Amino acid sequence: MEMSNRIKGTPIVMEDRSFREIVENFTDPREVIREAISNSLDWFASTIKITVYEDATRADHELVIKIWDNGLGLTRERFFAFWNLADSPGLQRDKFGKKLGTRVGEKGHGTKTYWKCRQIEVESIAKEEDGSDWHVLGEMKEPINTLVQGKKVPDYEYIELPGEGKETFTEVTIKGYHIRSNEDFRHETLKDYIQWFTKFGSIELELGIDGNKSKVIELQGLGKDASEVLEFGHAFPPVSNNIKQLQGKYKDTWPKYYVNKWAFSSVPIEGYPTSSLDVVFYLEGDSAKRLQNPMLTRPGRPPEQWHYTVSDRYGLYVSRDYIPLPPSQRVNDWVAEKSEWTLYHAFVNSQDFELTANRGSIGNTDRYFLTKVQETVEKLFKTQIRASEEYRAYEEEIDLTKQRGAVDTKEEDEKHDVEKRYYHVKKKHLAQYRPPKRPFVTLLEPRQEVEVLMLFSIMKALRPDLFEFDILDYSTSRGIDALCTLEPPYGGLQKGNLRYVEFKRALTHEFRDHTFARLAAVVCWECNLENGAKVQDFAGKERTLEITKAANETIYMLLAPPVLPAPHIKVYVLKDYLKEKLGISFKTRMA
Repeated sequence: MEMSNRIKGTPIVMEDRSFREIVENFTDPREVIREAISNSLDWFASTIKITVYEDATRADHELVIKIWDNGLGLTRERFFAFWNLADSPGLQRDKFGKKLGTRVGEKGHGTKTYWKCRQIEVESIAKEEDGSDWHVLGEMKEPINTLVQGKKVPDYEYIELPGEGKETFTEVTIKGYHIRSNEDFRHETLKDYIQWFTKFGSIELELGIDGNKSKVIELQGLGKDASEVLEFGHAFPPVSNNIKQLQGKYKDTWPKYYVNKWAFSSVPIEGYPTSSLDVVFYLEGDSAKRLQNPMLTRPGRPPEQWHYTVSDRYGLYVSRDYIPLPPSQRVNDWVAEKSEWTLYHAFVNSQDFELTANRGSIGNTDRYFLTKVQETVEKLFKTQIRASEEYRAYEEEIDLTKQRGAVDTKEEDEKHDVEKRYYHVKKKHLAQYRPPKRPFVTLLEPRQEVEVLMLFSIMKALRPDLFEFDILDYSTSRGIDALCTLEPPYGGLQKGNLRYVEFKRALTHEFRDHTFARLAAVVCWECNLENGAKVQDFAGKERTLEITKAANETIYMLLAPPVLPAPHIKVYVLKDYLKEKLGISFKTRMA
């Protein structure tokens, strides 16, 4: 393209679209409170009054937010900047472009959060540079509707009045504010938000920065009849790290009340000589957290809609201007696995985090810088916190407490087991039997397969002739069974003569441990099957249970099919067999 043919063009800004996009970038309606608090503190307010109410004089009961502060007020320059976009008159930078001072505001976007409403009203008194007072009343109608309709930035109107020597102040009234739910502005919810995610919840006091220490907010949210005074600074529980004292008071629940603090200022970041970090790290037990934070759910207390859990809120937060970013920006994996990070109430602050326009994310921050920040935090945690004498003592005592807990649990389990078994002992059936030429023996009714084996073994020892087989070996690998040889004509310790004896609490319709092919006998305590019932082995073969009466014995037999040249399988039902053969009857101990 020839130089002589070039036409110069200048990009323009679609102002209405830019304003609307900035306004809609603020997605949490409570961010209006965050921005108002930052503005008030930036201009040296010592008292901020925030009142939220529903206007009952209107049919729609619209939400109204009123923010008053005793700061320096709005001069003409600051008043115009209040309405403008990207206009931040308090911002100061050094000759290299680095931000100076402690003011939060720098983008000139914050007051645009106010625009999601029907009407904005502003009143302020300030002193101009020439010493004169300037009293202004301003108003903007239908800001959000004007932007939605498009092609126009909403106008504002104002009138100037004499200050008459009155104290400086600023009051902003936002009428018909658009919200997701009134719950966002419930007093308890709003108080919690202020103390966690605004400049008033700053961690700076923990780092010895106390310029805002004496400042207060008088808050009255929805559902509250009077204002509540909030003190400046993020709320941490008091340090309580004397383990011996905690153990004396709380025994083995002491970790729930343990609190310790580590704080580090101006920690250098490798590769960034002009950048640094501030870290505030609290390790807190859950009970200590709950004593400090009324919004946490509690065992035995029905949770309200606005309550949250420890895992929802605690962990490691990133911060800018000492203001924690939302929970979605936690970086818990920098210091711990999930099983640990809920113990931590911690913050890492860098003035070099680049935030999105709504201050909701560090997503604009250079990735390499973030990597170096992470490495710095990980190293600090490993070498200065976890390696500290206090943390090591805490972990060692935790291990000992767990060991004691395991012992206590075992003792408690044993106590419970004794009580349970005592109950069964009282109801257990037993019998007295006196074998020939021997003293009486107490026999216990079996409740499990192993007890059936025990009863059988006792009776086999006392009366070797009672059963028609001899036991050679026991096994518990597949249920409980024994290897036996039958008495003549099958006798003799020959491999081909070996058979199984199955022990069961009760005879059922299925055998899951052996086939009928090499089963010589079944020994059980009782049989609830009727005569003619079908019994199946694990190979799917069936036999019929035959129950017959002889002179002094009820005979239970699993009959072999007529087409199968195999012996029948005898079932010894001990409950009947011992009574009929030896007159042994089992009765309860209490009888």
